[in-house]
Amino acid sequence: MKNNIHIIYSLIVIMLLWSCEKEITVDLPTGEKKLVVEGTIELNENPVVILTTNSGYFEPTDLASVAATFVDDATITISDGTNSGPMTKICSGSLTPPQQQALADQLGIAVEILQNYNICGYTDGMVGESGKSYTIDIDWQGKRYSSTTTIPVSVPLDSTWFEVEEELDSLGFVYAILSDPPQEGNNYRWYAKRINNYTYGDNIGEQKDPDFLAPSGSTFDDEFFNGLTFDFGYNRNSRTQKEDDNGPERGYYKVGDTIVIKFCTIDKGVYNFLEDAEIQVQSTGSPFASPLNIRSNISNGALGLWAGYGVTFDTIIATSP
Repeated sequence: MKNNIHIIYSLIVIMLLWSCEKEITVDLPTGEKKLVVEGTIELNENPVVILTTNSGYFEPTDLASVAATFVDDATITISDGTNSGPMTKICSGSLTPPQQQALADQLGIAVEILQNYNICGYTDGMVGESGKSYTIDIDWQGKRYSSTTTIPVSVPLDSTWFEVEEELDSLGFVYAILSDPPQEGNNYRWYAKRINNYTYGDNIGEQKDPDFLAPSGSTFDDEFFNGLTFDFGYNRNSRTQKEDDNGPERGYYKVGDTIVIKFCTIDKGVYNFLEDAEIQVQSTGSPFASPLNIRSNISNGALGLWAGYGVTFDTIIATSP
């Protein structure tokens, strides 16, 4: 009797499941299209602004779709409070192959996008000066967006060095000493790149890092060390798919590397954005992470960042003790 009941129950379940088998069409929600700004002006450098639109989570990510997000029909003006004027649009179709590769490395995109699609950005002959503020105004599709950033006075590192980690023959991290100025509210970001070439493997002859990379936790302020002198260190950003990013050397510098440190002072608005972005990256994939709205310094609901950087450079040759 019990077996008969079990069989009947199983048949009912199967019938119910069978009756529910039908084609279902799900209309996935599409997010609001927003302007995304990626702009920088560094000490002694010209400004660069790249405009794109955001993409939905379920939208395609092929080269054509990525290229379609770039915006080339905006008008941008820049002002330092005294001088102002329109920024010039420059497109990848007018660049030489080496220039396309350098730009692709800087943007972190495939060079094929720049080769096959006419991707445009904006620049100006204005040169970044210490202590000055710079405002950009963007007119796009009937809307106006603006942002102001400052290039703070640069704070150089007291010293930098490479140190091999215990039990490792030739691998280690880079360290520095910083004397924070007495005034409160200083904000910093650390970048580094290796300028020596690979001497082995598939990448032999190539410069190890074509552009400056920021490791995890690269952005910090002086809330807990205002006016103090202290030392700190960083690992190596390993975002590429080269041999030393996928093996035991991942995250380490190596004896023989020539490392350029780019140490930046930034204003509070830039710090807020970069801090939020780093938290977002670190929590990606975690089921316990809370949603985070990254604080942009662009008006009118646009996303992204217009950033001024006060920059100093240090060069280290990694040697064994």
